[in-house]
Amino acid sequence: MPNHDPYVLMTSDAKSKISDSKLIRGALALRCVPADDMYVVHAVETAKGIRQQVVIDRQYTTLRSGDNNAVGQWIRLSENDAHIHHFSLASRPGTAIGFDAFRRMVPGVMDPGNTLNIVVTHDPSIPSELKEVGITEFVGWLISRDQVYPLQLEIEPDEIGLGQLSGKWPIELLATNSVMVVGCGSIGSSAIESLAGYGVGRVELVDPDRLLWHNTLRHILGPESVGRFKVAAMEDYLAKRWPSQQVAAHRLNVVNQAHYLAPLLKGVDMVICAADGIGPRRVVSHLARHAKKPLVMACVLDGGAVGEIVRLRPTPRFGCLLCLRRHLSDHGAMDAEADQELGYGTGHVHRPMTAVPPDLRYIGTLAAKMAVATLLESIHGDHTQQLPGELATVGLRPIGDLSAPFDISRACDIRWSSLPEPRPSCPTCFP
Repeated sequence: MPNHDPYVLMTSDAKSKISDSKLIRGALALRCVPADDMYVVHAVETAKGIRQQVVIDRQYTTLRSGDNNAVGQWIRLSENDAHIHHFSLASRPGTAIGFDAFRRMVPGVMDPGNTLNIVVTHDPSIPSELKEVGITEFVGWLISRDQVYPLQLEIEPDEIGLGQLSGKWPIELLATNSVMVVGCGSIGSSAIESLAGYGVGRVELVDPDRLLWHNTLRHILGPESVGRFKVAAMEDYLAKRWPSQQVAAHRLNVVNQAHYLAPLLKGVDMVICAADGIGPRRVVSHLARHAKKPLVMACVLDGGAVGEIVRLRPTPRFGCLLCLRRHLSDHGAMDAEADQELGYGTGHVHRPMTAVPPDLRYIGTLAAKMAVATLLESIHGDHTQQLPGELATVGLRPIGDLSAPFDISRACDIRWSSLPEPRPSCPTCFP
């Protein structure tokens, strides 16, 4: 067996050029990427003596690199067992067949001489029942005069991106929904990424701040975005990573510019607030309640010991953020918001974030999941997405010395609670 097992990749354009050719065999030009032991088909002989360049999307930067100095061959087969043999050989690593036996099975294969050669065979007659067990229309071979080994051949699928989840996840439904994310920091950026991965069609990003050096440890964005406004940098990031998602960026301070935020809420189905500080969170809670929009609020508390994610729904059953905080205070719980910011409005800055990056991303992802579950259940009637409660308290680095519901003593423990009813004196619930 050779001391290397190269990987061969073909874009969908290369596949189409072979499939559509009137020839039964032709030459391949391959780009070799030695560092990854990989070959990429970059030209296909489609007519006698005519090679056509293969389209390789600019986003596939690795596939566009390497040296254009490798050659191979493609051969079309007609109803034989070559691809069944390939499947059998590939399931037993190190197994090969002799070249003479391979030549009888694949007529027209060139003698490789004293070198190794790459051959791609195409059998368009593979029945559906064989495809279901993993036998494919295109396979690769590594040919020498003595032995022939099955190669790993990867072909770009017809559907790339979220479309691959069609029928497995309700991407078509979620594509019609929109979510506003207030606070595009460490937790917010992870929530934004997750919303895109779930297939939410549009996100509205709200944050007044720039990305600075100390943010890069915990943020999805890296050093390349230092100095940029977070909403603009996130918008560009999503355009590259999730190009099908619609994004609107708003550089707003939700406390000082609440009058600009209020009308924007009318155009979304859901809100996530991952902003720091008492003021922004209370303003978003108030505005979302008045706009009759469900809201998910996410933060970490007690120096990163626990996470808190609360879903606030504008119904008579559940109060707002103020009602929750008063209820917890009346029952002896810690003042969660005081942990986030000391002396709001008195000149004190809020405490620096001490949670580690994966914990913050965990909370951001869970907040996005709670938001998406709410959309699927409340708008689309998917009751498999019903949540166990309205308040999730998550153990991250818990010490276990806090009062309920924050008295979690084990990492990864999630405690679900309900919310109190609206207080008659609440200015948000009863304006």
